[in-house]
Amino acid sequence: GPGDDAGLFSSKQTDLIFSTDVSNVDIHFPKTLSPDLIAYRACSVAASDIPACGGILKWLSISLVTPSKEISWLKKFSQGLKLFTKTYNVPIIGGDLVKGKECSVSVGVCGEVNQKQFLSRNGAKNGDSVYVSGALGLAKLGLKLIKSKKKNLSTEEKKYTKKFLQPKVHTLLGKNLRNIASSCIDISDGLLGDLGHICKQSNSGAEIYIDSIPFKGSYRDALTWGDDYELCFTVPKNKELKLTKVCKKLKIKKFKIGKITSGNGIKIYQGEKEIFIKGKSYNHFN
Repeated sequence: GPGDDAGLFSSKQTDLIFSTDVSNVDIHFPKTLSPDLIAYRACSVAASDIPACGGILKWLSISLVTPSKEISWLKKFSQGLKLFTKTYNVPIIGGDLVKGKECSVSVGVCGEVNQKQFLSRNGAKNGDSVYVSGALGLAKLGLKLIKSKKKNLSTEEKKYTKKFLQPKVHTLLGKNLRNIASSCIDISDGLLGDLGHICKQSNSGAEIYIDSIPFKGSYRDALTWGDDYELCFTVPKNKELKLTKVCKKLKIKKFKIGKITSGNGIKIYQGEKEIFIKGKSYNHFN
């Protein structure tokens, strides 16, 4: 853990997977957000990559750039880290702390998975069904509420803000998709963009049906905004029954929203009508 020049980690018979994620102020979270919420959210969005690959989360490393010199701010930030480590039973093994002009949190994550069970983006095949693990669009509604500084939120509104501030890391679903899913990705930049990554890597297309997609708000925002960090995955027809049994046993939600095709790109249908949407995902450089 923290205290030495590096963290020590031993692994015997499994393979390691690594990922990094950066959260910047006014891009990934509002400037006025409490430091404990900044910390928790940064950990969640980074850790989401591990179950998306079928891995088990093993440790995190945190690097923080902060404009604040206040010990109270840093203590509050640490509280958010502590809550995340307690929630997901995962240690933070180290990191770095730097004074800077704007707040930025870099999170490195490590997971374990057998190489043969690693879920990549390139395994989708024509005819596979496309699934998501939960409702989309909630995070955008939550962010809107947070920015409005509205008080006395309803129970439903609290769900929206929690979706943005504490997106669920699908650790249980991720590891149980091994040997079932043919590909998987977490939805960070919008369903159309992230499913598009699967299609591109798999040299395939997809058809999705709005009437089958669980969402809140406008369907355009639900398909393009992102930040919900649900898993999007594909499953061969002969493994769908196994998926249903596993999800029922573990009380995990899943929603079939479409299928992989032999074409190019993603076609969107609302009933019998094909829908066309511009700006299919968030792009930092667009």
